[in-house]
Amino acid sequence: MAARRRSTGLTYSLLALGVALLLITLSSNSQALGLSGLGLLAILVVSRIAINVLEGRANRQFNAEDRAVRGARAEERIEDALAELGEDFFILHDIPNPYGNIDHIVLGKQNGVFLLETKSHGGRAEVVEGHLLVNGKPPEKDFIAQALKNTYWLKEELKKIAGADVWITPVVVFVNAFVPPAESVKGVVIINKRYLAGTLRRGRPSTFATRVWDRRSEVEAALMHNRKG
Repeated sequence: MAARRRSTGLTYSLLALGVALLLITLSSNSQALGLSGLGLLAILVVSRIAINVLEGRANRQFNAEDRAVRGARAEERIEDALAELGEDFFILHDIPNPYGNIDHIVLGKQNGVFLLETKSHGGRAEVVEGHLLVNGKPPEKDFIAQALKNTYWLKEELKKIAGADVWITPVVVFVNAFVPPAESVKGVVIINKRYLAGTLRRGRPSTFATRVWDRRSEVEAALMHNRKG
């Protein structure tokens, strides 16, 4: 993702450079080309607008690339933390679905099913009047809606395997930001990475979750099939 965004950003940058070079060429040869007065002014204005638009798009792509890189590093840190949980937990990473992808799925032998969305933001993440804010502002994406959409999708996928609705606990995990204790938002738990292991170990078992655990190989095969597809 980061490479794709960087490539797109470079394309916009090159286009902006091309327009700038064209503008210089036209300005230097305006008399030979018969350009003067309002005609030349119009070309200058349009070219300047085009350059601004292209540079703006390039900067947005480069910023998106930075976010993708930070996100990938955050996911790696969570993967390392999950690897330390032990054999009573079964972990799946980076599972695609119609809404994008799920960062991590955790099946606990005695602790239920969890869906994790990893965020690399720094600063402070907190719940204020039922809304998740990052550094005092709504994040660039609705993390709660993202987690819930992914949860509903995963619930349907697990139902195909377990034959019943399975309770899934969605969790938004901030790797870098400070997260004060807070109530969940629409059932989505908001925590810092430091409290992830404890949250997973405090999960409640259920008959259907146990059934999912017993069929974890089938779950992996089905979700990996989605990845290949």
